[in-house]
Amino acid sequence: MRIALIGGFDTYRTRGLERPADRLPYRLSSGSNLLRGFRELGVADIHIVIVSRDVQKVMVEEGPLGTVYRVPSPPLSGSPSFFLWRRQLILRELAKIKPDIVNGQGCEEEYGFTTVTAPFPNVVTFHGVMHRIHKVNPPPFFSLNHVPRWMESVVARRARHVICLSRETDDFLTEFRSPAKRHFVPNAIAPCFFEVSARRATPAAFTLLYVGTIYPLKRVHLLIEALPVIQRQANRPVKLRVVGGVGGGSADYAQRLRGRAQELGVAEQIEWLGVQSESSVAGALAQSDLLLLPSLQETAPMCIGEAMAAGVPVVATPVGGVPDMVQDGTTGRLVGADGFAEAVVSLLADSSSRAAMGEAARVYAAANYAPRVVAERTLAVFADVLRTT
Repeated sequence: MRIALIGGFDTYRTRGLERPADRLPYRLSSGSNLLRGFRELGVADIHIVIVSRDVQKVMVEEGPLGTVYRVPSPPLSGSPSFFLWRRQLILRELAKIKPDIVNGQGCEEEYGFTTVTAPFPNVVTFHGVMHRIHKVNPPPFFSLNHVPRWMESVVARRARHVICLSRETDDFLTEFRSPAKRHFVPNAIAPCFFEVSARRATPAAFTLLYVGTIYPLKRVHLLIEALPVIQRQANRPVKLRVVGGVGGGSADYAQRLRGRAQELGVAEQIEWLGVQSESSVAGALAQSDLLLLPSLQETAPMCIGEAMAAGVPVVATPVGGVPDMVQDGTTGRLVGADGFAEAVVSLLADSSSRAAMGEAARVYAAANYAPRVVAERTLAVFADVLRTT
């Protein structure tokens, strides 16, 4: 089977290179983890098409995860007209590859739209559902940020096969009366998260971890507000480590977070670590008691799968696809914003429950999120697509 994957893959990782320190911010790449799974299974005929600003013409290279096609990104490529231009450049490469099947990763850019309009059997993997994100965090009226949502509508109506990371995508497709057959396959998690050990000697302080972009949709401010409450009720010092960069247009929000921490007297208990590499995040998880995610909307957050693989319990809000990942009371806690601090305090006071949840989370992650497992399930989807196309 000749497989073509198109999406926003990390061009360094797919080419077997180390990402330079000044270009570190690209960390999450569930598609690259899927490619690792394919390689583990011995799948050889893999072709990866990526739009890249680093090239002026198409560059084709053999990488450890497959053959990589870097397609140039036109100037001013954020506009709708160049969105279609990028689609045309990808289709040109697909015509040369002649794949048996095309898997488009995500609809936020041109990849999903290109996939459903390509003359090959195809399946789209939805990642973030832009309609749901814009519903709770609408962009300005006159903004090109609306384009991905419009394209997502086209993909939902034209797709015949969709890989859903959670029931959140299934619900969205049902609302749009999409004719697509749904296949439920989660994101693959990088091996480094399965390799760390979250078992620690009794620490001098509890460590809480947040991993994600810093912007209002993630409601990081809830963690700042909860920290004094948690500290008052905990039997030892508590520190919060924040991993992630500031989202576009959210500089004022990030500044307000720091100001609020000063007002509440917890600024010294918070470490702002910025964007980190996969291995650094795995190391941070190994030194954490809980992962916290108080988001307003999520589809299938990678940080939850990573925490589970590392054996770290999760406390999160039950939004979007989060309940498909966290089993309340078994691998973590699902609580509303008003009960967040109480849930954290309860788990910090019960080390045996934390250990049991962490172990249950690790077992679940190994059975569902390991690259080989996800690759096997994805290949089964491809086979089904080819049977029915």
